[in-house]
Amino acid sequence: MTVLPSQPPLGQGEGARPEENAEMNVGHRDGFGRYGVLDEDADGLLCHDCGRRFVHLGLHAWKGHGMTAAEYRQAHGLPRTGLVASAIRATLTDNARRTYATKSAFIRARDPRRASAAHRSGPDFLSPAGLAAIRASNHKKLGTTRRGIEVTCEWCGNVFCPLTGAHRRRFCSRSCASRHNRRQA
Repeated sequence: MTVLPSQPPLGQGEGARPEENAEMNVGHRDGFGRYGVLDEDADGLLCHDCGRRFVHLGLHAWKGHGMTAAEYRQAHGLPRTGLVASAIRATLTDNARRTYATKSAFIRARDPRRASAAHRSGPDFLSPAGLAAIRASNHKKLGTTRRGIEVTCEWCGNVFCPLTGAHRRRFCSRSCASRHNRRQA
């Protein structure tokens, strides 16, 4: 288990949660684990509430603690990923890739834009750990902040903010630029 330098290691029986109104930051003690950290080892994922390990933590949260996986992730600041061990996730991914082509009704009905919008509108779109990582990485990136001006795409009409290090752009994406160039040819 990785221990953050400002926090002493957790031991057995130290699962007390801080006050409910106390602000939690990534790495702070949270029950038997750390807030915003999904601890996994060979035995499975650590449950922040009871300290035991499970390969299907979301299923355990529902059966053992009466909370959905989304409620568990929100309570413990975890990212919006499946609460299953890596080996199980790999098996599920392989099965999905193998059977995807046989699901013609799904392929016809899928709408990636609507799915992305629904995903982004959820209450736990970015976890506290994800936000902390984004903020930390933004300090390292030079020339990747937005200029503060708005440009309208000449092809689709979308309004976008170009990056400070970017050249003057007329299109919001390569797709729009390609469509414009194909029409000009």
